[in-house]
Amino acid sequence: MALTPATGGGCGESTPRSPIQSPRPVNSDVEWDSFDPQAYVRHNYADLRSDDREILCRIRDFFAGAKLSDARCVDVGSGANLYPALSLLPFSKALDLCEWSTANVNWLRTQVDSYDELWDPYWQVCAEHPAYAALADPRRRLAQVGRVVRASVFTLPRHAWSAGTMFFVACSISADRAEAEHAIGRFLDALRPGSPFAVTVMLGSLGYSVGRRMFPAVALQRADVVASIATGAYNLDVHEVRPKPPLRDGYLSMLLATGRTRG
Repeated sequence: MALTPATGGGCGESTPRSPIQSPRPVNSDVEWDSFDPQAYVRHNYADLRSDDREILCRIRDFFAGAKLSDARCVDVGSGANLYPALSLLPFSKALDLCEWSTANVNWLRTQVDSYDELWDPYWQVCAEHPAYAALADPRRRLAQVGRVVRASVFTLPRHAWSAGTMFFVACSISADRAEAEHAIGRFLDALRPGSPFAVTVMLGSLGYSVGRRMFPAVALQRADVVASIATGAYNLDVHEVRPKPPLRDGYLSMLLATGRTRG
């Protein structure tokens, strides 16, 4: 979320090993099942921050203008963040929330059934746009169309969805730059040609804590992220958010990229 880099922290490799053993751990080194979604939500989303509002307004307007209807949508690496999924809700006939961490999967299932009141301000931001305001009961709608899927970003099927989000996943699933680029590529390839998408990353991230545990990150730079996304996208729009005050120590800014996938 605006998020620490771990909103997608649990959408990792499908064969996790036990504790982090390397100063630059790869995804499969990390015990993702130890991720604490309640601690993560308390720190990141208990109050709607101005940076989250800015990002949410931008993706709301982007998807509302994308002419989507009854689409099969996906949020990859949902972790313990619900608002990327909410941004897709009015346009979804099916909405898959893909996540690897068992702890996050269990948390997501409770939220899909009936999400907590703390997400109401996030929906209210969405509902400032008529396309969202027309949806009278977002809780019921998410329970109808939402599905939590335990899945790795690295094993997503090709061309399975027609719109998608991936928030703070590539930067926060390992300390390996190649894995970050691979995650971006797999996400874009999971969408059908011409699909609208939104991706966010933390720039310059040095790692992050959730509760008492530290999780790895990779210090991505703007030019590298844009180049990686651009190989699989067109109509790319990039916006950088510099939170004041910052959400935590150890990062430079947040990058939001929207566009459509290439064939």
